[in-house]
Amino acid sequence: MRARLTPVQTTLEMHHNRTGGPGDGSAAPERLLTPKQATHARSVLEYVRTQAPGPEPEVRLAVLMLTLRAARAGTGNITGQDLTGWLGGDAEHVLESLVAADWLRLPATVTEALASQPEDPTAITVPALLPEQPRLFDFGKTSRARISGWAQKAVGDRKIRKSKLGAATRLLALYTAAHARADGTLAGPGSGELPLEQAALFCGVSPDEVVEHAALLEAADWLSEVDTSAGTLRGRLTERVLPLAGLVS
Repeated sequence: MRARLTPVQTTLEMHHNRTGGPGDGSAAPERLLTPKQATHARSVLEYVRTQAPGPEPEVRLAVLMLTLRAARAGTGNITGQDLTGWLGGDAEHVLESLVAADWLRLPATVTEALASQPEDPTAITVPALLPEQPRLFDFGKTSRARISGWAQKAVGDRKIRKSKLGAATRLLALYTAAHARADGTLAGPGSGELPLEQAALFCGVSPDEVVEHAALLEAADWLSEVDTSAGTLRGRLTERVLPLAGLVS
């Protein structure tokens, strides 16, 4: 049984959960996710890595964002602007492939989904996430919205958009954010380092290509101090994206 916390300890823990900071009065950037929500976010990334119905980065990016829309009940809403914002000119092809694999169901055609407006969004269904299926995620409505917003901010980052970086680079941006400590240092499970191979499997590229995409993120002021010489991805999030850090302990 957990020992009862004193009022001071309770305040410090609440501060840590909210900001990822130590709660000792030192400045810390406001965090988009609590440590628990960040753990949930990494569970979604792992689902994408193992369950996406195709290896292409564009498919994985779409599966990630659509999963976050439908994570609670297997259903959600999207607009054409959402889809083209995530996938650009690949949106039609990717949606068609997801529908053909029966990973995604739409009430009408892909063309109509791409034309849908915010006032009349397209309802989507992800069969694997419907309530009658084994429950894959155990976070609530508020956490789903926070994690979805966090992912949207990462893949829609203004400097990444301005540089016109593709799906694989956006996925790596999200992956590095999810696997960063409170100070922005990248951290993998157990070893304390982030293996290139694991990042490659998530992004749908080779380890050598991860090196190339990491360089693009460094140029876009997303990562700094990048080092991939030892088969791992070392570095840290830059100050401007530190609020996206996944608070790996």
